[in-house]
Amino acid sequence: MKRSYRIKTKGMLPAVLLIIAGLVYLVFPNTVLSADVDALVFEAADLHYRGYIDEAIKKFEAAVQVDQRNEYARNQLGLLYAKKGWFDRAYQEFGAVVNIDGNNTFALKWLGILELYAGRTDRAYSWLSRIIQIDPDNSDAYYLIGTIYNFRHNPAMAVEYLKKARDADSEEPATHYRLGQAFHNLGMVQNAMFEYKKALEIKPSYTKAINGIGWIYYSQGKAGEAIAQWKKTLKINSKDRDAIFNLAKAYNDMAWHSVRQGRNQDAVNYWKMTLSINPGNKAAKYYLTQYAKR
Repeated sequence: MKRSYRIKTKGMLPAVLLIIAGLVYLVFPNTVLSADVDALVFEAADLHYRGYIDEAIKKFEAAVQVDQRNEYARNQLGLLYAKKGWFDRAYQEFGAVVNIDGNNTFALKWLGILELYAGRTDRAYSWLSRIIQIDPDNSDAYYLIGTIYNFRHNPAMAVEYLKKARDADSEEPATHYRLGQAFHNLGMVQNAMFEYKKALEIKPSYTKAINGIGWIYYSQGKAGEAIAQWKKTLKINSKDRDAIFNLAKAYNDMAWHSVRQGRNQDAVNYWKMTLSINPGNKAAKYYLTQYAKR
């Protein structure tokens, strides 16, 4: 009499897949790690772009835990720490990048900026001078060294380095915008405003600089002037995500300010303005339905 043997497969599929995944990791560990890091970095960059700073930090931190030598993740983490005002942590991240690659000019520049912000001009000069040795055409480094000489009340040397910055990259609005953004992140708003305006002198339609000026006004409590800047951006590019996000935030903030003052109809009008430029804004949709009934 023949016996038939049946292999029980029910419930085994997850275990089989787990074994296969383990074998793939053993054979191609670097590929698997790379894919994990790339996914985390992509998510973090997207969150940063959309303004979710805390969430972006968590993702970049996770990426660094997986790959501690990932220069891009560490640089972005340093930048986000600086935005949060965590300057010591930012300095540690940029320092770690330089330890990995002494020629990483982005990290060197930020080490110089952080030293400059802390008033340690000698150390700032040391970091920035290294950039020029690596990249003799780096206009950011020349500009920042010129700034150091200004702080030292040495106008002749300041002019010399500022001219080098101009000659290296005089017609690039992005150069002035990047410097403006660096100053803005550190709260040096007068310097930031100057650089944003220089970018616009070169290219009046440079919307990143217009948006940056808007944020300076907004942080100073000048909501009307900020809104005017962001509306200017939308006239240039009606799909500019930063301007749309900024206006939506401003209108929502103004709506809540109206609610606190008992002006519910004004709040309703502001939420309608939010939805006119950002129809998918969940906060405006929800509160509009709540307060429109009152």
